[in-house]
This record gives sequence, C-alpha cells and structure tokens, in this order.
Amino acid sequence: MNRYIGKIKKGLVSLCLTGALLVSSVAVAALPEIIGLKELQPGMWGTGYTVIDASGEIRPFDVQVVGILGDNSKMSAKRILVNLSGPLIEETGGAISGMSGSPIYFNGRLAGALSAGYKDMYPTQRIMLTPIEDMLKIWDYPDTRNKTRMPQLDLAQMKAEREKFQADQEAKAKEGKEPAEEKAAEEAVAQSEEHEEQAGAEAQDEETVTDEEAATNEEAATNEEAEVESGSEAPLEHKTTYFASGFGAQGLKMLQSKMSPLGIQVDYDNTWDNGVSMMSARPNAVLQPGSPVGVAMSIGDFTFGSMGTVTAVDGNRVLAFGHSYTHRGNVNYFMTDADVISTIHGPTSGMKLGNVQGIIGRVNQDRQDGIGGILGQFPQTVPVIVTVHDKDTGREITYNTMVAYDEEVLAALAPVVVYSSINTTLDRQDASTASLQFSLRSSYGKDGLISRRNMFYDDGDVAKVAVTELNDILAVILGNKEKEADMLDLKVDVTIDKGRKTATLVSAVPSKQEVVPGEEITFDTTIKPYRGEKIKLSVPYKVPEHQQPGQLALDVHGGGLVNVAKILLAQQQAAEAGAKPAEEEPTVDVQLQNMLSSNCNNDIVIESTVEVPQNDAELKESIRQAQKLAKELAKNPQAVKKPNQKPVVNKLATDYIIENVIHTSVKVLEKK
Repeated sequence: MNRYIGKIKKGLVSLCLTGALLVSSVAVAALPEIIGLKELQPGMWGTGYTVIDASGEIRPFDVQVVGILGDNSKMSAKRILVNLSGPLIEETGGAISGMSGSPIYFNGRLAGALSAGYKDMYPTQRIMLTPIEDMLKIWDYPDTRNKTRMPQLDLAQMKAEREKFQADQEAKAKEGKEPAEEKAAEEAVAQSEEHEEQAGAEAQDEETVTDEEAATNEEAATNEEAEVESGSEAPLEHKTTYFASGFGAQGLKMLQSKMSPLGIQVDYDNTWDNGVSMMSARPNAVLQPGSPVGVAMSIGDFTFGSMGTVTAVDGNRVLAFGHSYTHRGNVNYFMTDADVISTIHGPTSGMKLGNVQGIIGRVNQDRQDGIGGILGQFPQTVPVIVTVHDKDTGREITYNTMVAYDEEVLAALAPVVVYSSINTTLDRQDASTASLQFSLRSSYGKDGLISRRNMFYDDGDVAKVAVTELNDILAVILGNKEKEADMLDLKVDVTIDKGRKTATLVSAVPSKQEVVPGEEITFDTTIKPYRGEKIKLSVPYKVPEHQQPGQLALDVHGGGLVNVAKILLAQQQAAEAGAKPAEEEPTVDVQLQNMLSSNCNNDIVIESTVEVPQNDAELKESIRQAQKLAKELAKNPQAVKKPNQKPVVNKLATDYIIENVIHTSVKVLEKK
C-alpha cells in the first residue's frame, strides 16, 4: 500500500516537473533546489528525464534508490546506486548510451545525473547516478585553457554577416538586380581572404594572455572507473554516445588510435555517422535539463564528438553527462545542440541516434563528475582546409573543418582530417602517388608561415604515408615545452596520381673530371621512370671549399634515402673522439629547421661517400675530422644528420620519387 501511494506521489511530481520544463522553455533556465546524499534513503522513488525520439519531448522515467557507494571514502567518487523502470525504460531497453547526464529528481529536488552502468549487465538495473553536489563544483574551476594570441573567428559575427549578405541578395533579387552566381562566389572568396590577411596583421598586436594570470585550483586527475568500482569487480560503462562524420572506415580506425592517448576509447563498432557538414552558430540557444547536448572537438566536413544529456542549467552555465568526456580538466571544446532521432538496443547495451545541428557554446570543463560549459560563448578554433585532386577520376574536392583550439587535440585530429580527406576523395586503396603541400600559420617560421612540399608513394594506403611529415611537424610545435604555438590555420593541397610515379637513377656523369675546391659543376644524370622512357637531367654540384686534394667519391641518390653508413661512422668517430651528447634536446626552432630543410623524396641529391681509411695518415685525418664534428654534436645532437647547418644545395627536384643510389667520383686538384 505504501509503495502504491509512493507511486502516485511520484507520478504527480513527474507531471508537475514535466510541465515546469515545458513552461520554462521560453525563459532562461535556473538551477532548481537540490537534494543532498544524506537525505537519500534506499527505497525512495524519483524521476529522471531524457529525450529518446524525434519528437524532442523530454520524457520521464522511474528511479528507485538502492544505496550509496563510496560515501565513507575520501578516494572514491560518491555514486548513487538506483534501479530504473517505467514505459520509457521498457522502450529503450534500459539506460543506454546518450542518456548520461539525464537529471534525476526526488520530490521535485535535483539529486544528480545518470552516468554509468555495469558493463555487460542488463541496463535496467544497478545504474549509477553522479550526485549534483559534486557536479556543481565543476563551475568553480579556473578557465585558462589555450588562450592563443592569434585573432580568432567570431562565429556569432560570421553568422550575422552571412544573414545580412543573404538578406541583401534577396532584396536585390526582388529588385531584379540579382548578381550572377559567379560574382557572388568571387565576393565571398575575396571577403574570406581579406579576413585572413587582417587576422594575420592583427596577430602581432594582440596581448598575450598567460595561464599565470588565473588561479590554478586543480584537482589531481584520477581514474573514475577505478574509484567507483570500490566494492565491485565489474567494469563500468558510461552512457555516452560518440558521433563522427566524414571520416570513413579507415579514417575512424586512425581516429581511434589518435584519441586513445587523450582518454577517449572510441568503440569503432558503436560510433555512428551523424551526417553533418558545416554547422551554423546559434549564440542565443537555450537548453533545458533532460535535453540532448553535444561536445565536439571538430566540426564541419569532419566532425567528432559525443552526445549526452543536460543535467542542470543556471543562466548561461550548463552541466551535463555526469561523468568525464576526456577527463582533461580545463578544456576548449565546442558545445553543440543535438536532435535525437531514435534509439537502438540489444540484450546488454543500446544507444541514441541523432544529429548535431549547430554550435551553441563552449565546453570549458571536463571533470570526473561531468562536463561544464557556457552557452553563447564560442571556443577558439583552427580552420583545417584540405583540397584533394584525384587525377585518375578528375575529382577535386575541398574539405573545411574547424578544430577546437587545444594543442593536444590539434596534434591528434589534424592529421586524421587530412588522411580522411584523401581517402574519401579517392574511394580506393591501391598503388598511388601523392604530391602534398601544406602551409601552417603559427608563431613559428618566417613571417609566421611553415610550408613543406613532398611526394609519397605506397602500394596500398598512400594517404597514411603522406601525412607522416605533417604529423611530425605538428607534434614538434604543439608539443613545445616553452610556449604555445598560437596556431592560426592549416591548409593542405594534395594531388593523387594512380599508380607508381617512381624512378631509378641510371647514370650521373660530371661535366668535369678534375675540379678544385669551391668549384661548381653539373652532373648529367639519367633516370628511368617506372614503366617509362629515360629522362636526362642536369644536377648542380659545388665542391666543398675545404675539400682535400685526391679522389672524391660521391653518392647520387634519392632525397628520401638516408646514408646510414655515413651516420653510423660519424657517430662512431665522435664517440672515439670523446664527444659527449648534449644534455638538452634541440630547441623547437632547430628541430623545425632540420625537418623543413631535409631532402624531399623526389630530390636527386649528390653528396660525398663515406670511405674507410686505408692507411695511418687517412686514419689520423678522419679522427681529426671526427673531433671537429664531436664539438658540433655536443652543441646539437641533430648535427649528425646535417653536420653543416647550412649545407651547399647539391640537389634537384624531379617529378618522380627517386628510389636508389649510384656512385661516381671526381678528382680534386690542389687549389692554387
């Protein structure tokens, strides 16, 4: 009888709360009265709220308290153990992914958020709730994450300008003065270029915002699953749905490997394509407890993020999920709205399916007990623009993606975006050759610009090979221990040729057999393209100024080939000469210089061959040279690859990847 009366009371509370949610949808939401853990008792009935279908209706479900976990431990995260029931739960098959954050009320007072269940167990029983008392602390953490000096895109302003432009076009159309589509496109491109140039110029005048200017009241990061599992051996499963768009099967696999170090275990089989392309900004969006919400690291042609449920809203502040997304503390992610289409479920799990429509704010906290964000405030972003031209099919596609300005996220996601752009355009994995050029604007490089062009070949996945250099350079500048990279944008142009654009060196004949130190000559070089006719090229070579008289042995090789013997001998001679490696690693500028000045795969390079000393005199001379090199190595360990930091350019770029090495020589006469 008591339980029956409790059910009636619970139903009345549910009805009143549902009405309150609907009425308040036209106004700014406020934080309701909360109920603390000490007031919750086993057997109490409450109500949760979430959206499960395209109607968008925030529907109730029944909750009954089983007990409290971790209440007596300082180390464990406190959790409320409950059972779920009711028509909604019967329809979904239990607590499914996407329901994380669903607010739970007892007697009209907010207790917390649905957050996790036990993996491989039936999802209708023994579900975890995160107490609202712990979630509210999220709003008090400092927000100093990645405040770059570079000017950023104002999404709200862009939206207003786009609406004004569209309104002007409609007005002109009514007057019979509608401009041609080509002219409108040219104006849009010109406006975009003007915006970029202005952004680059203003970057020099921006004031630096440092992390030291804010408080650092950070908690030590702990593993939530390990904490909550005290008293239970079963692993937990967060009720959050990942969404991705544009990456394709191979791109998702790379995404999976890149996200793992960031704390995101992407379940490849349960990540759904939300079918979104470019999103609109909605600065005046309103969220309600129980409504779906998204957090995204990238949006646009390649979108990645997660969908959960709003727990509480207070003005423009939002709490959601009831557990972490990446558990990286103070973050800088997109907050998006979301539309639930339907749900699917199996015996032990299920998930919501839906779409992400617009950017509505910024997620700035990613903590153990949930995520926090700010409506109407947009994250700093880095546009990644990739143009891929497939010469086999004639397809040329440009992809536009905005990545949230977070250095670790950028380092992980940008190469995946480029890789997926290539794979999506090709729609094949076969023997292909890629010519890739990228330009990256940041606080590094001459005038803030880093550029690199190279060619790559692979018989199965050329996209994976083509992104290696970009991946390495991003890792260097975004992983700098001294300062932020202030990355502004990344542009990549890729041309793909079906088949193998490689060539072998056949011969290299010097224009003179006898030379003097410092003299410039050429080598008449013949290459044989794969299944093609021979091609003759002239490669320049300058004899070193301090070259000793005698026979000078030379290697003519492809730029992608490393003279391993030369490196090993230099290291051995340096060790024998007593060289001590530098204790500090090279600066980022030095590392970038070495990477950007390295030979390209399609270069023909001419350099001296390592020769083994034939007598005591040659041995002594080699030791003397090794001692000289040792001093350079002590200053810069990278010098072993390039003993002279400004080597004479003895190379020629070709249209083919050079695959081999041949040997030649000239006789050096004593300079008079």
